[in-house]
Amino acid sequence: MFDKLVVALDESEYAGRVLEAASEIAAKFGSEVRVLHVLELGFVGRAGPVPLEGRDEVQKLVNDAVADLKSRGVKATGTVRAAQHGKVAVEICDEARDAGATAIVTGSRGLTDLEGMLVGSTTHKLLHLSHLPVLVIR
Repeated sequence: MFDKLVVALDESEYAGRVLEAASEIAAKFGSEVRVLHVLELGFVGRAGPVPLEGRDEVQKLVNDAVADLKSRGVKATGTVRAAQHGKVAVEICDEARDAGATAIVTGSRGLTDLEGMLVGSTTHKLLHLSHLPVLVIR
């Protein structure tokens, strides 16, 4: 059931907990892990889409997470994808489909359902969009 996990990471305080949970699942089920960070793009006038984060920093986040998982004996790879602001959950679902994932592991900042709807929580959207099981770590 958990043959391949997509682990969606951001730069929040929950990233460590998400990696810990993914590592435990992978150890128990022999899962492969695909670490993902979605680089969010915004618009600045006619300049078109621009990253809202530094690509080098998020690539380091992914590389460090992959190294951490590998040090625990987990087969892991990583990638950075880009998505327009507000479309991160769609991109996570696309990566899960492309990777042949059987589940998604992600974190939550603890917003209520109402707060999630008002501010556009990525986790809230992911729960509604994904056709796979989603494990949310707080």
